[in-house]
Amino acid sequence: MHFQHISTSKTMAFPGLKRNLLSVLPLLLLLSITPLSSSFSPSDKVTKELLTELCSQPTINTNFCFFWLTTDPKTLTVDVNGLLDLVMRRSYYLGYNNLMMMKGLARTTTDSKLKKSYGSCITHYESAVKLNAEAIGFVSSKNYLLTSQSAAKAFVIIAVCEAVLTGRKNVPAYVPERNIVYNRMCNIGRVFADVLRS
Repeated sequence: MHFQHISTSKTMAFPGLKRNLLSVLPLLLLLSITPLSSSFSPSDKVTKELLTELCSQPTINTNFCFFWLTTDPKTLTVDVNGLLDLVMRRSYYLGYNNLMMMKGLARTTTDSKLKKSYGSCITHYESAVKLNAEAIGFVSSKNYLLTSQSAAKAFVIIAVCEAVLTGRKNVPAYVPERNIVYNRMCNIGRVFADVLRS
């Protein structure tokens, strides 16, 4: 699989970035090539039991997944395909909100190095949000392979943003937290799509 927007020159520019990406890429490549074995159907009605099973898939933060999805009243009214659509839409909205947050931080910081880091994150979030929008379209056409690939690419792209900000002073504590939440959401979308591919 080809991950767009990540070049060797970018990874060399930020210490620790290459190591961080290399730890994530093999797992994503393996999982995106090999669908998880499951007995889930896109038309299965979502119940708490089914959601617990879905949120217990490998690489998912189970507690986050279950809490995040059960706080939305729509979750238990949809089928599994509708749940994947919900996941990708919520990922899109958080990605968009994080993009707006980065733009605001870039405008207001007086630290030139930090401004550059925020600028890099803006570029990455713009790409990730586009990928989320594509994924929503792929879910509607039940193309779960492309849904998974789009979510995986968004996950890796924001891992670059996370690495760019690592170790920088004066980054508000909520910024890495929101990056982590977004990454977890993209990963849930990727895994759920892979489950539906099998």
